[in-house]
Amino acid sequence: MNVVIDTNILIRAIIGDDKQQQQAAARLFEQAQNIVIPTLVLCETVWVLRGRYKIGRQDVAERINALAESDKVILADDEVRAGLELLEAGGDFADGVAAYTGRKLLPGSLAIFASFDQSAVRLLSQRGHSAFVPS
Repeated sequence: MNVVIDTNILIRAIIGDDKQQQQAAARLFEQAQNIVIPTLVLCETVWVLRGRYKIGRQDVAERINALAESDKVILADDEVRAGLELLEAGGDFADGVAAYTGRKLLPGSLAIFASFDQSAVRLLSQRGHSAFVPS
């Protein structure tokens, strides 16, 4: 069986705060031939882990890297790398993904990331990406 998992399954597998759902998620991971984790699901997962469960950036990054190393897990590796790069630099995973995706969708053009999040703009700019805060 090949599955595409939702955020709630990934959270239960990682956190285990609901034993019944954690066991069901573990069985799904064991039984599935391939597990697709969309980048959107990872963005939501990082947001929940950081916000609700107060898990540190490095710990979250390690968990995502562990998923990426699984032979069963299929990710958009380029998007995940971009998200992890910004997360590990102190920014938001989703901002890294969004900036990267914009550049990917507009190849050959200068896609400039715009955000009111000054920290995200600063971190992206420090990494050589075009970013600005609209005024």
